[in-house]
Amino acid sequence: MIRLLGVAALAGLVVGCQGVPADYKPDPSLKTASVSVLRSKIAAACVVSQRARSSASTGELQGKCGCYARKTWQDMNETEVTFYRANGYFADTARGKASSALSSCKLTPV
Repeated sequence: MIRLLGVAALAGLVVGCQGVPADYKPDPSLKTASVSVLRSKIAAACVVSQRARSSASTGELQGKCGCYARKTWQDMNETEVTFYRANGYFADTARGKASSALSSCKLTPV
C-alpha cells in the first residue's frame, strides 16, 4: 500500500505537478539506478497518472508512456538528471520538456 501511494505521488510529480507533499521522501535507490530503471519508473508513474485521466487501458498506455519516458529523459540535461536522481521528480527546468513529451507521445496533458 505504501509503495502504491509512493508511485501515485510520483506519478503526479513526474508529469509536471507544481507542488511536492511535505512528507514526500525520494527513493534512495534513484541515486544509483541505471538509466533503464529510471525510465521504467517514469513510465510506470505515467501509466498511473494517465489512467486517472483517461479511459485507456494500462496496455494501451504502456507504449505511449514508454515514449514519454524516453523522450523526457533524452531531453533532460545533466543537471536535470542529477536533480531527478536526488529528488525523485523533475526540476522546474525539465517540466516544459516533460510537457512537450506528453504531447509528442499523444498523452493527456496535466
